[in-house]
Amino acid sequence: MIFSGFGGQGLMTLGKFVAELMMHKHQVTFFPSYGTEVRGGTAYCHVCISDRPIASPTVEHATVLLVMNQMSYDRFAPLVRPDGLVLINSGMVKPTGAHGPARLVAIDATGLANEMGNVRVANMMMLGALAVLKSLATEKEIAGLLEKTLGTAPGKREILDLNRQALHLGGEEAKRQLAEAK
Repeated sequence: MIFSGFGGQGLMTLGKFVAELMMHKHQVTFFPSYGTEVRGGTAYCHVCISDRPIASPTVEHATVLLVMNQMSYDRFAPLVRPDGLVLINSGMVKPTGAHGPARLVAIDATGLANEMGNVRVANMMMLGALAVLKSLATEKEIAGLLEKTLGTAPGKREILDLNRQALHLGGEEAKRQLAEAK
């Protein structure tokens, strides 16, 4: 899996969440790469999940590509396998066909997160969608990891609740799109 976008969009957090959710059942590697500018530059991570030992933490042929901006789509879409999934933040990415025959799912995570009042939860919206599309984990399992990661301190409760809402909304949007595709 490859997760990519601008630095500051929470892609490393998203990748770490996926890796942590999978590490109890599979072999997992998490390999981050930050742009030189960090916030605002391109940031991406590779997450490899396997039932066997993983020889390299880098992804050459992705089964999943989750991108939050156009630059990331243009760079990584050609690496997606024909049977793969390309999940795009449609408010910031316009597909060009570079993903080949891979399945494309578009969610306006940035727009929906803005409507919720905090664009920073767009990554959790995409995680909710990915969890549904790839059956990674239940919403309850991810919410538990959110709580473990963010804690329940008084100052963290509001952002924890907002992240849970975004996670749920992303999952519901993915379910809606799956139903329409049938």
